[in-house]
Amino acid sequence: MSELNNLSNEELLAELKRRQLDQQDQERQKREDYEATRDQIAMSLVVEAEQLSEKLVAFKQKSYTRMMTFRDMADKYGELRGNSKGGFSIRSSDGTVKVSLERNTRQEYDERANVAEQLIREFLTAMVKKRDKRSFELITSLLQRGDKGDFNPANIQTLISKEKLYEDERWRKAMQLFKEAHNTILISMNVSFYRKSNIDKDVMVPLTFASLPVLDREGTE
Repeated sequence: MSELNNLSNEELLAELKRRQLDQQDQERQKREDYEATRDQIAMSLVVEAEQLSEKLVAFKQKSYTRMMTFRDMADKYGELRGNSKGGFSIRSSDGTVKVSLERNTRQEYDERANVAEQLIREFLTAMVKKRDKRSFELITSLLQRGDKGDFNPANIQTLISKEKLYEDERWRKAMQLFKEAHNTILISMNVSFYRKSNIDKDVMVPLTFASLPVLDREGTE
């Protein structure tokens, strides 16, 4: 402070301005260091995540291809049903590891099912409603749709199983249309990997990022 007391007003103003500029330079440098660190962390982690994602995509395709190749072999060998379209699992001879292929599918019906429904309702109203109220109500209930306007596949299969119940052409035509309208849509496919624990339990190898363990700053999970 003694040095400042010896300065003239002009010199004091100049010194204050210099100190303000120094402070601004320090704050700007801190901000630049902060932003550079932030950007470096974000960019490097995203790049590494993209690389890992590409590897996982390649590994998933490899796993699917090898499992389906083995499936063809198992079909010929008779280990799996040849007409089975669902998932399946394989296990090593010593029982320590297992690989499972899961197929998530959805059953749906195209526009021909709407025609089939109309034919059945016409037939029911004309030929069944007054003669057999119980059958009318049962069949009508099987035609009820879900919240999204979809037919219940199990209900439609129940109807088809009763194809020979009536001789009416509308009934028979409706059953045929329901068969033709049915489609199985593959929603997703996944492959899971397991290893036996020391208590003889299959433990999944975690590949989902959220399920992987992480240590906190104290070194605990």
